Amino acid sequence: MTPLVVALDTNVLRALDVAKLLKGLTFKVGWDLVFEGGASIISEIARYGNVIVDLKLADVPHIVERIIEKVVSRGACCVIVHGFLHPSIPKGEHVYVLVKMTAPTLYDEVWDRLLEKIEGVRGIVLPGNQPHVVAYARRRIGCRYRIITPGIGAQGGRPGDAINAGADFEIVGRYVLDDPSRAAQWAQLKPACFDTP
Repeated sequence: MTPLVVALDTNVLRALDVAKLLKGLTFKVGWDLVFEGGASIISEIARYGNVIVDLKLADVPHIVERIIEKVVSRGACCVIVHGFLHPSIPKGEHVYVLVKMTAPTLYDEVWDRLLEKIEGVRGIVLPGNQPHVVAYARRRIGCRYRIITPGIGAQGGRPGDAINAGADFEIVGRYVLDDPSRAAQWAQLKPACFDTP
């Protein structure tokens, strides 16, 4: 599978057009699209490829678990939750944990400690515009978890750098939305450990 996740951070009509055009890839759906299209947009996008729902959930465990169940029932493979919820992060094959963001945050002070504590989830989210962080994390966790990486293109990350540093998938929004033919740049890249998102 192509190690690209297309972030559909756009309006509903454009998101559907891009998903149809790039059918077979993986797509990321966030709050913006869900607010505009409703939860049913998850099912609509899932007709064209795997869907990661990026709600960056941050609530008590039973609420987060209920939301995950609802999102997965609509066809998503997985959901992104905030790492600062530790030790209350729900476990499971549908959970990606945000460990460090692409912009400066308090995660910068705790992300390496979070790496040691995350367990029983599908994978982690690290900044693709910081390949040295990805490389460090891959050395620390080996191939126990998937690593997906936003921050490619408009946020400064170069296509392929995070993959070459040890990521499994790069999450790309504006760079591909502006020109969907750019998705071909990932065709020859290989995920570090997992070939499914």
